[in-house]
Amino acid sequence: MSMGVQSKVSLKTVLSYGMGSFGNNIIYALTSTYLMIFYTDSVGLNAAAVGTLFLIARIWDGIADIIIGMIVDNTETRFGKFRPYLLIGGFFAAVATVACFISPDLSHTGKLIYAYITYIAWGTSFAIMDIPYWSLSATITQDVKERNKVVAFPRTIAAVGSLFASLLTLPLAHYFGNWFMLSLIYACILMITMIITFSGVKENYTVKRQEKQTPKAVWNLFIQNKPLRYLIFSMLLVETILTIRTTFSIYYFKYNLNAENIASLYLTLFFTAQIVGAIASPFISNKFGKKRAAIGGIALNAVATLTMFVTGFHVMPVMILSFLASFGGGVSNIAQTSMLADCVEYGEWKTGNRAEGMVFSTNIFKTKVASAVGGAVGGYILSAVGYVPNQIQSHSTLVWIALIFTIIPGILCLLSLVPLAKYELTEKRYLEILQDMKKRSGRIKEKPAMKVSS
Repeated sequence: MSMGVQSKVSLKTVLSYGMGSFGNNIIYALTSTYLMIFYTDSVGLNAAAVGTLFLIARIWDGIADIIIGMIVDNTETRFGKFRPYLLIGGFFAAVATVACFISPDLSHTGKLIYAYITYIAWGTSFAIMDIPYWSLSATITQDVKERNKVVAFPRTIAAVGSLFASLLTLPLAHYFGNWFMLSLIYACILMITMIITFSGVKENYTVKRQEKQTPKAVWNLFIQNKPLRYLIFSMLLVETILTIRTTFSIYYFKYNLNAENIASLYLTLFFTAQIVGAIASPFISNKFGKKRAAIGGIALNAVATLTMFVTGFHVMPVMILSFLASFGGGVSNIAQTSMLADCVEYGEWKTGNRAEGMVFSTNIFKTKVASAVGGAVGGYILSAVGYVPNQIQSHSTLVWIALIFTIIPGILCLLSLVPLAKYELTEKRYLEILQDMKKRSGRIKEKPAMKVSS
């Protein structure tokens, strides 16, 4: 099929692709939401030490992500460029997840060393799986509306996976009396869903590389791809917000609201709102454009989060405003991810170098940085303001927990709008780029599109 021609994506492909996101985000939600409080309140590690762990691990992850992205771009197998990594990375991520939630009978220093080894292993193995997974989305179709659907469904299912984890994690942890069995169940779910994605999704649009991807080529592509740079900077701030709010929601409910028993209900509501926003996002994007949908969602997130601080420590206003903030986050998340896939073609048009792995490794690197900044800054602040695990906190400590949960994320929301306003790869411009590439030489070929399943 020639470039730019519309190709319908089958329901089987969409469902199979989305299942991988479900398993992927179950273990991501488990570690991003609960690992810090597991380290501080169960293992007994110092909050500042945990913050440093998160920061150092993410610095390594950032280096590893770029390396993995280049390896993926240079891969050619009979199973495709990306699909084999779903199984390889999925297996190691499953093992590392279980290892992270084991509390060994060691000295404090030994426990910290063990945490470093297992958490860094988790981040690396997760990237081996996650970079190819999202890179795969750019090979399924180039049609704008079909790509919105391809991206929207797994992102929506991602929120379902996070909802699943938020709803069941604490009850299951209490039921089993430890985190080991819980993490083992989640790891098995991850492997099953990755096998489904591997089996049910094909790479329809592939480009055989004429030369190996190199660090210099990656750097040049990032420098020349202005839409990618603006989008990544905006998404970095948005995901830092998500990391901060999900991580500190447990602390906020446990100590500020004295309502630890409804923390799971809050997270359930939070991720339900994300799902609703994710479902609504393609319709909003098709009517107003992806960029406007993303800006509107982020603006709603900012207003609701900032307002939360002035409502005082009351459960109901927190629930309502968090639902609005999360809905806005769901809308912007889908829109921005679809915009990210469009940057693959822009980079190819601008430089002649098609690099899905590089684009999506940059995206994963951004996620790691957001997680590092959110976790490290939060850990340092908790330590600095006198946080003591499982004790009544001082007034100043409670105020800082509230600030981390509300004002700081709200300000970051507003800042994320600045680079997003400079993003110029609209739907119209994207179609112009596809047509221009089509008029060039026939060096890019697309495999026949898959048949539509009944």
